Formats: sequence, structure tokens, C-alpha cells
Amino acid sequence: MSKKFSPKEILIPTLVLLLIGIVAAALLGGTNLLTKDKIASINAEAKAKAMQAVMPDAQSFGDAVEAQDGMEYAPAKDGDGSVIGYAFTVSVNGYGGEIQAMVGVNLDGSVRKVEILAADSETPGLGQNVKKSSFLDQFMNKLGELTVTKSTPTADNEIQAVTSATISSKAVTKAVNTATSYFAENLAEGGNGNG
Repeated sequence: MSKKFSPKEILIPTLVLLLIGIVAAALLGGTNLLTKDKIASINAEAKAKAMQAVMPDAQSFGDAVEAQDGMEYAPAKDGDGSVIGYAFTVSVNGYGGEIQAMVGVNLDGSVRKVEILAADSETPGLGQNVKKSSFLDQFMNKLGELTVTKSTPTADNEIQAVTSATISSKAVTKAVNTATSYFAENLAEGGNGNG
């Protein structure tokens, strides 16, 4: 025998759930309003530190310019205001999700330094090792298109992959190649851009 519910028995729990949902949404919205400026400030500060890390000789940075596929770059300047290189922010797909890298590029097109801004979706203890200086230092002073090798590099354009994290290693290398290629085509002296 099935019991029949009266409209009152259906309506009251529905209204209670609706009210709970409205209150929860209002609380989440309020929390977002209270924290979004702080989060934006923290992200901007982290980005500024990464820019300084990849272009340590810079005294200041120009305004960021939006480039292709969400990539952006900012000119790094010396004390006289002359451009000494560029700090690129590049996002690529890694093994577990998005990897965001900051790539410093010197005026000769060589890589100054690389920092990882985000690789939280990569496998802990494997793919997240692309954040380590033992991997990132390999990019310093490299020129041209870089490739990844699983063994000890035998050519100047090779980067040794992090053990058991070849996809993550290739993603970071792709980010570096994207930055240096954009620089060569658009910002370097004789390029198509305003270098």
C-alpha cells in the first residue's frame, strides 16, 4: 500500500530546500565578493615575483600585452627604461591539466629563465617535478626550437625529461618554444613586430 502525500507535505520540504539553496548561494556570493580582490592581489603579486625571477636584471616591467592563444608578455626594462627582454606567460596542457609557465626571453632570443606558475593538476612526485630547478635550469641560455629526450641530452637543443613525467616535460618545453617562437616572429629586431 502506497501512502498518498498531501500538497502540504510536498510543498513545505520543497520550500525549505529552496530557502536553504538561496541562503547558501547568497553566502557563497558574499564570500566571493569579499575575497576576489584579495585573490586577484595575491595572483598579481605572484606573477610580479615570477616576472622578476625570469628577468632578474630588470628594474621595471611594461604593461602586459595579450598575444596569441591567451599568451601575454611584458617588456622587461633596465634602469634607463630600455627594453632588455620579455617575460612571457604561457599556458599549455600537461598530463593532468593546465600548466602555466613564465618564460624570460633575452633580446638575442635565448631563454633567460623559466618559472612554473601553476602545475597543480600534474601528478604529485612525478609531473609536479617540472617545478624543480634541476629541470628548469636546463632551459637557461638555450636558443631555437627545443626538444625533449628521455636520456642524457646529446645536442644543444635537447632537454632531459623529468623521470616518468615525459608529457609534463614536453608541455613545459612547448611553453618555452611558444614564447621564443613568438619573440622571434614578432618582437626581435627584423621580426614582423615592433621589436
